[in-house]
Amino acid sequence: MLTELIEMIKDTFSPTIEVTGETALKTDLALDSFEIINLIGILEDKYKIDINVMDIVSLITVDDICNFIANKKDTSLER
Repeated sequence: MLTELIEMIKDTFSPTIEVTGETALKTDLALDSFEIINLIGILEDKYKIDINVMDIVSLITVDDICNFIANKKDTSLER
């Protein structure tokens, strides 16, 4: 999933830096609030999950997003 997420970020925001799991959304990619909200919307649509405002503040790096999505998918499978 990490590779897929990295490619999506590169395609959407065309960063000129190398994107890895350690890449921070705000500091490394310089995404502003609007771009982060856009990314959240893309993730919600693609992975059929809900991400609330309280969750967004904990999503600092690409790895954080990947782990969050994996946990959300695991939780939804348990229902």
